[in-house]
Amino acid sequence: MPLTIDVGLSRKASENFQSTGISINITAELDQSLLARPDQLQMEIDRLFGEASDALDRQSDRLQAQTDKPGSSGGNGHANGNSQTVVPMTQAQNRAIVAITRRLGIDAPGECRSALGLDLAKLSIRQASEFIDHLKTLQPVGSEGP
Repeated sequence: MPLTIDVGLSRKASENFQSTGISINITAELDQSLLARPDQLQMEIDRLFGEASDALDRQSDRLQAQTDKPGSSGGNGHANGNSQTVVPMTQAQNRAIVAITRRLGIDAPGECRSALGLDLAKLSIRQASEFIDHLKTLQPVGSEGP
């Protein structure tokens, strides 16, 4: 019998007395043998939260881009118009990077410099997502989970 993990995240933004909310729920079936290996189970859960967080960030960015008017300020830390605000990677992305690199036995900061030419601690949300995608390509086939 598979082990079922449900991950759900949501975010709500309010501006001018109007609220917009987004959410994501992911259900994954994992090998039940992970119950005997709590560290690996936690890494899989961290990875799922990272994936959910990345998806939520992308949807939030899309929603923000649709509602912003050129040259106006969204009031939520994002710049509009021609300027760009760099939003740092999320904690979930950082946890996913740590979990994946630990599982692969590689140095996260060194791999980030090698793959992207960037400092791991200074990655934006988009760069962290790109780095996570890169790390997934380094995993042996069949070890990615669902």
